[in-house]
Amino acid sequence: MHFTVEKYRPYRNAEKCIGCGECVLNCPTRAWTRSSQKYYRLTLLGHSGKKNPRLGEDFIKWADEDSIVKIILNTYAYVEHYIDPNAVGGKEHIGYIVDRTGFEEFKNWAVHDVSLPEIAEVISPVYWQGIRY
Repeated sequence: MHFTVEKYRPYRNAEKCIGCGECVLNCPTRAWTRSSQKYYRLTLLGHSGKKNPRLGEDFIKWADEDSIVKIILNTYAYVEHYIDPNAVGGKEHIGYIVDRTGFEEFKNWAVHDVSLPEIAEVISPVYWQGIRY
């Protein structure tokens, strides 16, 4: 192994590095990359709560910044279109909106007119598995 883990973070030993990428695969924050271009991972719809907490799930991996911004703007339009006007305080968690309208409807809105890079991976459908220990 050409890296060590110190304080939950991989450190590359430059003298022994052979470019295998193990440090990238073992980075707990997924911040390391072998590419000079920036790519992003979009995780969706996790929320905390006493009644029904759930962890976010990956939706897109290897997206570029322009795609992420467009997806966020599309998501705002989706929420505005589908939010329950009778929700308490006029607020409804987006996860509940997706539960109500279905993931495919959300996905159609989110990726509308988005040109993802070829490297991008879209996970579909996304399933929330509940609490994991």
